[in-house]
Amino acid sequence: MAKRFGGLWPAMVTPIAADGSPALDTVERLVELFIQQGLSGLYVTGSTGQWPLLSQSEREAVVERTIKAAAGRIPIMVHVGATTTAEAVALARHAEKLGADAISAVGPIYYSPTPENLFYHFRTIAAATRLPMYAYHFSPVSPSSVTASEYVRRLQEIPTVAGMKITDRDLFLFGLIRAYAGDKWTLFSGADEVICHGILSGADGAIGTFYNVWGAECQAAWEATKRGDLAAGTAFMRRFQPALDAVLSRGGTWSFIRSAMRIRFNIEVGMPRPPLGATDPSWDDADVQRLLEMVCG
Repeated sequence: MAKRFGGLWPAMVTPIAADGSPALDTVERLVELFIQQGLSGLYVTGSTGQWPLLSQSEREAVVERTIKAAAGRIPIMVHVGATTTAEAVALARHAEKLGADAISAVGPIYYSPTPENLFYHFRTIAAATRLPMYAYHFSPVSPSSVTASEYVRRLQEIPTVAGMKITDRDLFLFGLIRAYAGDKWTLFSGADEVICHGILSGADGAIGTFYNVWGAECQAAWEATKRGDLAAGTAFMRRFQPALDAVLSRGGTWSFIRSAMRIRFNIEVGMPRPPLGATDPSWDDADVQRLLEMVCG
């Protein structure tokens, strides 16, 4: 039905200008950076892309500029999940019209969905286009009482569902979904903290926040682990996980990404819209540089 995707995809940050609007010119610079790095694809307007904080028209503008800048040189998966099913459908149709390669959608948020609500939402979005769809299970914000076997069975009843993005540090769920889905689906691991571990659980690819900063290094580690070089994967994770711990434990993820992108690539992505990142502590350039070098080896 669809091209088999895989490899390393940054969950592309949506850059924000000084006036609070999406910085579309910077979107183009990010796209060019990731293409030059040889990354496998781009995941746009997802959680890292601040989708709940952007209007529908702003999301559409980011997607349009991304697809235009990519010009067919790298696959684009557009996250179209929204607070209402109708908005998600509109975003999906817009993505298809612009030439996206796939769509993805998180389940209903805020109101805890029943299983019927969950699969109604996914079915309706998937039916809106001919694009392959990847259901996005994000455990921290969309916990579900649906078992792994039921998740797979009911999603496989939807013709255009080609796989899932599963963001959960607990890889038991990931492994179960792979076991029940077999090789029919493409599965992306969404937890940066276990990028190489996800391969042993059956991941075909990885989509994550910190691949904006360390895309090339993470892709090299991913490819090494995938071809069986566990020593290289282990050595990388012993550098990568402590660096992530330093950022996450400080509570300054967004300010770190902003500083790291400026220092490493001379790209200003700004800070997200409040309240996201509003109380992030500032980072000294020397501390950011130390963490950059820790991961780069």
